[in-house]
Amino acid sequence: MAQTLLRQFAWRRESAAAADATLLRAALMAACALSIGAAAWYGDPSGYLTADPALARLLRGMAAIKGMMALAALGAVFWRFGWPTSKGVAVVYLCGASVLAGSTMLIWQLTAIPLAAVLFHVAALSMIVAGWRER
Repeated sequence: MAQTLLRQFAWRRESAAAADATLLRAALMAACALSIGAAAWYGDPSGYLTADPALARLLRGMAAIKGMMALAALGAVFWRFGWPTSKGVAVVYLCGASVLAGSTMLIWQLTAIPLAAVLFHVAALSMIVAGWRER
């Protein structure tokens, strides 16, 4: 009897953790998509592309590298949300990943590049520190 109750409790706890993981992963994807969409809507690179095409290619190459780093971070956070995490760390991961995605799109759109670069590095550093300090 006691073992049956323990099994039912463990099953409920596992199903609640799976629901939390699904919710966190869905929120992560939605936040990143919203951030990318807002950054794409905000920027218009046509003026910069015609004014200095060589600089635009260089900046877009840098944005592509930052995009690969953002995809790696997004994959790591998506994987990390498969296990229970504290609310504070989850918020840092969610915000950090969405800021990484949005700032990469801002750089790709050649809009607010200094601000986007600062945001990218602050988000990356905050995610690294949160992962390092997590228990």
